[in-house]
Formats: sequence, structure tokens, C-alpha cells
Amino acid sequence: MIKYILIGVSFCAFLSWYIITYKKRKIRKELKKRVLKDGTRDYKETAQNIVNSISKSKKLYKELIVKIHPDKIQTDKREKAQDISARLTQSKRNYSELSSLEIEINNFLKEQNGKI
Repeated sequence: MIKYILIGVSFCAFLSWYIITYKKRKIRKELKKRVLKDGTRDYKETAQNIVNSISKSKKLYKELIVKIHPDKIQTDKREKAQDISARLTQSKRNYSELSSLEIEINNFLKEQNGKI
């Protein structure tokens, strides 16, 4: 009798474990599909961008917006600085975009300082 009870309990435990892991796998698969909707095939890079966007984008955005603020730029280059700061504001939660804009901002500032 105890043998059948143990078998029944073991079966119920296994079944509940399988259902939970199945749901987790299904959720992970749906998330992967949602993340890769834009056509990229590199899930790890996209996931890394999401993690960096959550943890590092706010700090990088603040640093870049201080550097490129249009009031700090000479009048002849102010229009380009406004364009860059607008794009910066649009991508303030996308770390990979912010990284590429950081390179563009540094090049713009080098060009700005070279002409002074």
C-alpha cells in the first residue's frame, strides 16, 4: 500500500515539475520570438543590449547630453548639435544606439575644437 502511495506522490511531483518547466520554456521561446522580430538572428547580442539598456543607458545618456547640449556649441554648428541631441533623446533607452552616438559626438566635438 505504501509503495503505491509513494509511486503516486512521485508521479504527481514529476508531473508538476514538468508542467512548470514547460511553461518556463514556452515563455522563454515567446520572448525570444518577440525580441528577434526585427529580423536579427543574434539573440545573445540583442539580449546583451537589453541588459545594458536597463543598467547602463541612463548614465551614458546623461553624460552625452551634457557634452552635446546645443547651448554649449558655437552658433554655426548649433543646428547639427540640435539634430544629434534629438536623436540622443529618441534613443535614450537603447544602449547600442547610445554607443554609436557617443562615437559620433566625440568626432563632432573633435571637429568643433579643431576649428576654434
